[in-house]
Amino acid sequence: MNLFQRFSYTALNLPTSAAGMPMFIFILPFYADDMGLGLSLVGIIFFFGRFIDILTDPVMGVLIDKFPSRWGKHKLWIFLSAPIFMLATYVIFLPPIEQPTGLYFFGGLFLIYSAFTLSSITQLSWASFLAPNYDDRTKLLTLRELMALIGMFSVIAIPAIVEINDPSLQAKVNAIGIFVLICIPVITLNALKHVPDSMETISKENLNNPFKEFRSLLSNKMLNKVVSAAVLIAFCMSLNGALYLIWMEVVIELPEYSSRLMLAYYIVSVFGLLIWRNLGIKTSKHYAAGVACIYAIVVLLIGFAGYWYIKDLEDLPKLIGVGSFIVLYGFAFSGPLPLINAITADISDKLNLEGGKNISGTVFSYLTTLTKVGFALAAVVPYVVLEMLWGFDISLGMENSSSSKMAIFYIYTFVPIISYSIAAYLLFSHSLSREEHAKIKASLQN
Repeated sequence: MNLFQRFSYTALNLPTSAAGMPMFIFILPFYADDMGLGLSLVGIIFFFGRFIDILTDPVMGVLIDKFPSRWGKHKLWIFLSAPIFMLATYVIFLPPIEQPTGLYFFGGLFLIYSAFTLSSITQLSWASFLAPNYDDRTKLLTLRELMALIGMFSVIAIPAIVEINDPSLQAKVNAIGIFVLICIPVITLNALKHVPDSMETISKENLNNPFKEFRSLLSNKMLNKVVSAAVLIAFCMSLNGALYLIWMEVVIELPEYSSRLMLAYYIVSVFGLLIWRNLGIKTSKHYAAGVACIYAIVVLLIGFAGYWYIKDLEDLPKLIGVGSFIVLYGFAFSGPLPLINAITADISDKLNLEGGKNISGTVFSYLTTLTKVGFALAAVVPYVVLEMLWGFDISLGMENSSSSKMAIFYIYTFVPIISYSIAAYLLFSHSLSREEHAKIKASLQN
């Protein structure tokens, strides 16, 4: 592929991330507070919305593998995802009713995550064809992550600009929705026109129960180590996102700086992506991903110790302290997951050689299915725990009890530390090397 084709493919991840990242940071607080659904109800609805969405992933993976279209193995599914994505964006970000019900919110979540499933699994499976070599995959999938960061950067910049004239959360959510609605058709049509695709013929095999396709993967220790690491990382990253606005208001007590500090976080994560990408090329993908996890743990521990020094300071020195923490933590954000996607593509090649058939769609649907469990738990667990055990009330803001404030602080800090620690161990123990993968590709090409 030439450079333009690479950008055309990876840009598909921009609207997905632009709509996905605000789900935790803006949408959950928006529906919990502004729309009046409450913290626990929103957390529970989000969990079940994601849980039902999880059930569609195995189906999608098998469909990609079994039913390539005459336009290519992946293009039809990318095309079909666009109208669903646009409808879902309108429903979630631009609700036409003033007081949506829990059922309305659930339906919107199901639509938008179904669109994510159609698009994301197809994109990841497509990468196996577009970048067949070990380091090429690192480069392509980290470029895909860069597009995700640009999408995130955009939807953080938009609220930062909007809040100058209208600081309401609804104005920020509406503006993000309009941006995503513009991006989807433009980026999708460009990719469909310019990116090459595998022209595999339609499989003559019967369509098996997609959940049965997972059985052989459940016993694959190598794949499950990597997938487990992805689940843990997705959980702790999403937990930080789900609690970020609450943490900034209730614990740090600087809510007016939340959007600008978040913008700094995502700007820094772009530089972090380059660091982890280069480390992965110079050493190995699993080593670089493991080091990124260790780095995150170190920064969280520094943040924990530093909080006790800044918590009673004036606003300016406190802002400098928390801003330094957020910037340092931002370097870890973009490190592990794109590298794990590239590792999964390598394992897919190994399974292809061992089983005699390309099941990249199924393998990536397995990864995304289990990773979504981490994403789903990241909202329901802290929200329900805070409300049920500590009586936290999101509408009270800083007026909540000191015990509930400390609960937020400890959850925000130590749950990710534990998750990153286990994930780092799993990644460091991965055994598929660059040299072994080269032998696998050579065997597949013979």
